Amino acid sequence: MSANANIDTHQLNPAPDKEQENEQKNALKSEQRSDQKPDTPALRSLSPKTFSVVSPPPTNGYEQLLSIVLEALKFFPPLYIQSIFGPVMSWLPPHQTESEFNILDLWRPLRTTDYLVDVTVPAFSHAPNRWFRTFAPPLVQHLFWRPSNYFQQPDPFASDNSFANEHWFFINGVATNEPVARMNSVLLSKLFNRPLTVVHNETDSLILDLLQAAIGKTFKTDPSLSKYQTMTEPTIKATLAILEALKAPDKDKVVVICHSQGTIIAANVLRALGKALRHVNQLHKDPGSLPTLDLQFIDELALEVLLRGDILEKSNTDLQTYLTRLLSKLEVYTFANCADRMTYVAEVKNHHGDTIGLPYIENFANQFDLVARLGVLSPLRESDPSLIKIDGPLFEKTGLAAWGHLLNQHYLFGIRDYLEGAPGQAFNPYQPMTTSARHHLPRLYSYYNGGRPAPYID
Repeated sequence: MSANANIDTHQLNPAPDKEQENEQKNALKSEQRSDQKPDTPALRSLSPKTFSVVSPPPTNGYEQLLSIVLEALKFFPPLYIQSIFGPVMSWLPPHQTESEFNILDLWRPLRTTDYLVDVTVPAFSHAPNRWFRTFAPPLVQHLFWRPSNYFQQPDPFASDNSFANEHWFFINGVATNEPVARMNSVLLSKLFNRPLTVVHNETDSLILDLLQAAIGKTFKTDPSLSKYQTMTEPTIKATLAILEALKAPDKDKVVVICHSQGTIIAANVLRALGKALRHVNQLHKDPGSLPTLDLQFIDELALEVLLRGDILEKSNTDLQTYLTRLLSKLEVYTFANCADRMTYVAEVKNHHGDTIGLPYIENFANQFDLVARLGVLSPLRESDPSLIKIDGPLFEKTGLAAWGHLLNQHYLFGIRDYLEGAPGQAFNPYQPMTTSARHHLPRLYSYYNGGRPAPYID
């Protein structure tokens, strides 16, 4: 995808067709009104014989990763800092309340200093041992040990119990300490009127965050620091939390929103889930095959969660129906997806005979976001698809406004302004760029202000 093409045409978005925009918004409202329609009828129409777990593509090594990075840097003009922080003039205050730029605030010097320390001082991505916890002061512990964690973001009405049959997650990207993660989660909760569980991928300094992202892109799967293969700690926590939510019988929808490095974490979660499902099928056929399974640490965690209950006692038909229902709960929405691989875990045919990938995946990207060019917008995605494989429709912002990588400032503000009908924002900033997009509007928009879309497998 060439950046030059848009610059040569002045990089201007076409003037919005009001009639088309009205039709899109009416379609969005229609989907939101259908939120009373349960997923069950659509699931009942699926034949369990059509369910199959998909084998993931082979992973890339560090040589391939280097070629991906070099290709990502090939765009003009090469304004790499602007590709992350947006146009220079937008850096100046005043900023909107939830803008990430507010983390640097002269009137809040302690918070500003804490952030600058967090992104510059390297730290371990795990908790200190018992001796350091006992004798080292909290300030020193935070300075050199920053484990990832969870925290709850209530909805705008300060409730953790609204939409009790849903579980929403947010996984943040690099250089994100807790105050920045809260800025992101607050805006997400306001947009969709949902509480969220934040899988806080705590920054261990920008340098180490980038190293963790490189490790995650090559799908290292063993958490032992003494071994060459290393799984990053946030992936372990995200895998456990998301699979526990999927297994919960009172949840019929699990939504994962991820940004930047968070998309790499989510891709690893899907890969671990897919491998665990293949092992479930093997164990169902041959319960004695467990010692022979090729299991690594993250796969063992996923398999242990899936095997709870009577799953291996089900008939083959009941097992495939159960797994279809399980994966149909899950929806993944990515912003600036920089993973090499994010693929469907399984496929199933609906009653029309169409093949539907599970779980649902949807991608958002800004044309000149350097991080997105490492994954979903990589030029290699078309020229060498063996290196980049990302499933799901892509919605892209193009033109002069398509610079910037920050989740709130450069992605969510534009979506919010469009959905709220803000003056001057009648045109949807994210347009479908793939034939797999069934509608002109992203499915994620249907959750705005508490809405709920129709089942995507119907």
